[in-house]
Amino acid sequence: MRTTAIATVEVTFWGVAMLLFRKDDIVTEPLDVGEGKFNLVDLVAQAQDAPLTAGVAEIWKGAPVDFDYDNDCAVCFMIEGEVTLVEGDDRHAFRPGDLVYIPQQKGLVVLWETDSYGKFMYVTYPHWR
Repeated sequence: MRTTAIATVEVTFWGVAMLLFRKDDIVTEPLDVGEGKFNLVDLVAQAQDAPLTAGVAEIWKGAPVDFDYDNDCAVCFMIEGEVTLVEGDDRHAFRPGDLVYIPQQKGLVVLWETDSYGKFMYVTYPHWR
């Protein structure tokens, strides 16, 4: 796993330090998913002592990318493009402004595919890797 330095701005509200990630500083990196093309970057994770992982992912047209949810759940918010989520015989469009919750469940595998491009923000609990 490659660790990427991303410019952050430390802000303080009521004495609590927080991290602010600027859109132009968020750069995803390739994730080895076999035939598909999928990039992501974990912005908040164990390195920040967070109990979860949050980041941004991008997917391009190509082979579907499958993720299992045996050990974590995910909440994803679609930013740009369109992705189809496939689980068994069920297919659901995931479009900008949509939010999906995928529960932690032994044996649950969701395929992510697109005819063009999709960009989304994700939060997993606990850490996905």
